[in-house]
Amino acid sequence: MTSKKVVYLSSAIFGAIGILVSVAIIALNGGFSGNGPSILNPPTSKDQWSIGSNIVDGLNLTYSLTSIGEESSLRDSIVSIKFHELKDKWNINFKINNGSTVKQSSANFSKKQLLITDPITQENEKFIQPVESSILAIRDIAREPKYLVVGAVWDKIFTGSSTIDVKIVNTDTISISKDSYKVYVLQSKVGNSTSKIYLNKDLPLPIKADVYDDNDKVVYQYELQSVLK
Repeated sequence: MTSKKVVYLSSAIFGAIGILVSVAIIALNGGFSGNGPSILNPPTSKDQWSIGSNIVDGLNLTYSLTSIGEESSLRDSIVSIKFHELKDKWNINFKINNGSTVKQSSANFSKKQLLITDPITQENEKFIQPVESSILAIRDIAREPKYLVVGAVWDKIFTGSSTIDVKIVNTDTISISKDSYKVYVLQSKVGNSTSKIYLNKDLPLPIKADVYDDNDKVVYQYELQSVLK
């Protein structure tokens, strides 16, 4: 057997093992309830979610947002996120209405993980920070494609001597204007509060989130108001 065939065979074996391990973990965490992937019909790449997928030039997502930060915060604000394609990256325009003023700024982001690619001013960084630490904070969890399957563990939170899973616990439906979206609920519990992030397979960013710290205080809350393409 040639070295090239050995490499192909090894890749296939490790790929199969990876799928089996994922299936086992999902099953152990209460997955495979209802319709969809199962132990006999394991999840594939089609069942995965990646931040920034399904973005098209001109896409405009509008959210209601409260984001509490140490240096910059927003409360009961409306945030518009509009994508403009620049070859290998996105130029994203942020328009924020905080109830008294309307301001906007833009920055270039990578297509793969929506990370800032080019230097921006300190003023713009402070302006964008409440959005980066809330709506875009899913980047810290979805560092690679994740399964949208009940029971799938996306991340772990370490608090002292305990480890808390951040995992898909169920599905739900959220209505936005005249459209209904099937969402997967990514959940974790730290302290007495349960944090939830709602994701749809076809949207590049979460639809909704309610996230709390270990003192049960709001870190951020947001909800998608409209989708324009």
